[in-house]
Amino acid sequence: MFAEGYIGIAGTIGVGKSTLTTDLAQALNFEAILEEVDGNPYLEKFYNDMKGYGTMMQVWLLNHRFRQHREFVTRISLGKIRGVVQDRTIWEDTIFARMLNRHPEKIITDMDYNTYLDLFDNMVLRELVFPQLLIYLDCGPDTALKRIHARGRGMERTITIEYLRALKDNYDAFVVEMEQAGVRILRINWEEFRPISEVARLVHEYSLKPSSFTKWVRPLRRTPKMEPKPKLLETLAPAPGAREEQTVPVNAVV
Repeated sequence: MFAEGYIGIAGTIGVGKSTLTTDLAQALNFEAILEEVDGNPYLEKFYNDMKGYGTMMQVWLLNHRFRQHREFVTRISLGKIRGVVQDRTIWEDTIFARMLNRHPEKIITDMDYNTYLDLFDNMVLRELVFPQLLIYLDCGPDTALKRIHARGRGMERTITIEYLRALKDNYDAFVVEMEQAGVRILRINWEEFRPISEVARLVHEYSLKPSSFTKWVRPLRRTPKMEPKPKLLETLAPAPGAREEQTVPVNAVV
């Protein structure tokens, strides 16, 4: 199911999503839904101590975007606004959680990651709707890093080119999976900024293309297997003559 009048802007950090969101919303007479960078109480703490604040930052972002999503979809359905253009949709949250879990230092542990995925399933996959159109701003990591340095946010000074390359790879895979789920995708080469009139024209063109949504989609996520520790198994081994209970591992595919 998708919401008519809901347009998402996707892309890596520094690509220029916020500017396009504002300009495109104005061109379409829609409302702009921006990321509240200054309102995130965990963001600066996260950049200074990723392991200590990684999980809670992702939970805060998920909760914040969940509330945003439900509010604007309700307003669209009631006819209070024509539509919205959103800077980074809730569907992209799993990209960052997955990267933090796959980080060599395990910024988010397997246990926390699994809990986050369960929360995402319960909050998002069963409740929310897909965008009518997802615009993917395709931009290379080198260009994104230059733009990050140009805007000069102090909390982003630790972002490396290696991180942006990994993020780009994950975004490319995310877009493919969303497309396979039936979401309309408009890919735009964003190495150079395009005139807003051209983007608006493409939005009207792509919004008319047919789409078919799957009932259930789990973009870019697979629960990591949590192997039991051998010592723990020895400790819990049944005493001689005791009735053995077979343990069945539960590996939920996400």
